[in-house]
Amino acid sequence: MSRTCLCLILAVALTRIAATQEPGQAVPTVEVAPVGKVQVRAGSIARVELDFRIGSEFHINSNKPHSELLIPTTLRLTASDPIKVATVTYPLGQDMSFPFAPTEKLSVYSGDFAITAVVKALPTATNGTYPVSGELHFQACDRSACYPPKSIPVKFEITVLNR
Repeated sequence: MSRTCLCLILAVALTRIAATQEPGQAVPTVEVAPVGKVQVRAGSIARVELDFRIGSEFHINSNKPHSELLIPTTLRLTASDPIKVATVTYPLGQDMSFPFAPTEKLSVYSGDFAITAVVKALPTATNGTYPVSGELHFQACDRSACYPPKSIPVKFEITVLNR
């Protein structure tokens, strides 16, 4: 991505950030779907698919945007013993161009996308249900500008079974 184009993108983004929300203007939303029942045996792993939906007419940068100046989407999770978060895997972004930089491609998520977390129950884990919580951090944009970065909470439970 050229330096001139990046400056243009940042200028457009800062203009939107500085502007106030006009009545009737669409507000960018990102929502997380409820996570179904997740069970794991002590000493084993489970894959947890976290499904997100971005409001229509908006997109967010992927986890690996094409420029270090763009804010990546990140999911941070915290689990309590005896559960550990082993890995978080992001989908590939979709390369799209926008009116503010028609010759440049940005790596974005739009519509529905899923992030996969791998959780592990320690071998010493006892039967029970344990919380996992965190947040998805992102910056939403429309076809002409970006909004201030935002975070939404993410919560689910892991049930350990030893039998």
